Amino acid sequence: MSAYELQILNTERFYDSQIRAIEESGAEILSSVVADSRLHEIIHNPITEGIDEG
Repeated sequence: MSAYELQILNTERFYDSQIRAIEESGAEILSSVVADSRLHEIIHNPITEGIDEG
């Protein structure tokens, strides 16, 4: 296995463990990467769309 492949594998393991830890803590995370979607608009404009930080 190349050094690049090992780096990718280690990165995957790291993020998998981080996601697992967050899910186990009970945190709820709402996200959107689709810029033209209604959900994206609500998340990224919390004051005008009704979602308040905190």
